[in-house]
Amino acid sequence: MSVAWQQSTHGVQRRKEQINQVTARAFVVSIVLATLLMGGYLALGAANVRLSNEVWSLHNAMAQIQRDNSRLETEIARLSSIPVLQVRSVALGFAPAESIDYLRLGTP
Repeated sequence: MSVAWQQSTHGVQRRKEQINQVTARAFVVSIVLATLLMGGYLALGAANVRLSNEVWSLHNAMAQIQRDNSRLETEIARLSSIPVLQVRSVALGFAPAESIDYLRLGTP
């Protein structure tokens, strides 16, 4: 058997098989890495959407609380007005003072 025949039947084919195996392994590893990166990117996108929804709902809740606060401030202002307080005091049995006596205190 000649050396050329051995190289063409054994050495070259084995090298091609090794190169093909290395190339296939590299391709599989690159596919796995690409899949993991895409999965991470999708997970990050999903987390971003979830957090955006939570922020939006908190923003809506804050707006509702501000509206309620404004309504309550208006109600407090209305109930604290002088005419309303006079009506409430009469309803509770208080009467306007007939005479007012002042008490003078000395300075300490």
